[in-house]
Amino acid sequence: MMFKLMAPFYDWFVRATRIDHSEHVPVWLAPVKDMELLDLGGGTGINAEVLSNAGAKVTIVDYSKAMLKRAAAKKMPIRLVHAAAQALPLPDCSFDIVLISDAWHHFRDQAGVIYEVRRVLRPGGRLYIIDFAPGHSVTKYISFFEKLLAEPSTFTMPDDLVELFGAAGIAGDYCRLRIGQYIYTGVKEKP
Repeated sequence: MMFKLMAPFYDWFVRATRIDHSEHVPVWLAPVKDMELLDLGGGTGINAEVLSNAGAKVTIVDYSKAMLKRAAAKKMPIRLVHAAAQALPLPDCSFDIVLISDAWHHFRDQAGVIYEVRRVLRPGGRLYIIDFAPGHSVTKYISFFEKLLAEPSTFTMPDDLVELFGAAGIAGDYCRLRIGQYIYTGVKEKP
């Protein structure tokens, strides 16, 4: 329900609250040109737009039809898929890059998402997760706001992501960003 309510002004909200990293994402994820890129939980396509402009072949998967409708209105050359992150209707080993930006904490079945990310990521493929660290004041505010809108959130410590994805065959590490955020970067093992 939260994303249906927020869809009309989501892009404005993200930029106004300075949690928008879209200007940096193509640099952080470089190289992206001609790469098959999955923007998982990509919503209105804030990141997809800049990544597509940088030459990536972008697919957004999101569970919110309202958010996907906003993405479609932008007329970007991207593929839009309505699906749950833990049940991706996508072929095995079909993406060079998976990006999960400000969405990980919304996934209720995080173990299922880990399985699906590993399944759709090609060997040697890269995973990026940008999210908020538990305990930070901004994270507490976001959690409170999302609970008011009946959107439960599970924020994960970046060290835990390193361990969880490492156990699934995606070795990674993280660095801290501004306002309580971090970026996890992982690479799927090659056979």
